[in-house]
Amino acid sequence: MAEPNVEEIFIEETPIVFVISDARGKTAAGVVEAAAAQFEEGVISIKQLGNVHSIDTVREYLDKHQKEKADVAVFHTIVDQNLRREIRRELDARGIPSIDLLGPSITIISTLTGEEPVYETGRRTKVQIEEA
Repeated sequence: MAEPNVEEIFIEETPIVFVISDARGKTAAGVVEAAAAQFEEGVISIKQLGNVHSIDTVREYLDKHQKEKADVAVFHTIVDQNLRREIRRELDARGIPSIDLLGPSITIISTLTGEEPVYETGRRTKVQIEEA
């Protein structure tokens, strides 16, 4: 059995940010890209998984793509509250830091307006945005 090369032992893997969404994932990917732009190019690797509708899909994806030596984090935009909770529990159990980009935003707008969200994946509306 060959001994591992000393250089290979100390090679650090590029950290991976997984972007997980129940739609295409463009919203979460945009936020991660904007944050990554504040650092040197190539400081992280971004991997995107869209159309997630079950926790099993997330588990299988992470099992396949999570490298042993690489640090990872997850940014996600999941509309379904139950799936969001299951994903958070799975990531917590794996010790993976994560950011729910959509859930808190839905909660704040619901509180602000007194309206109940429709919780429909991929839904888009034309909202007027005024620039200052």
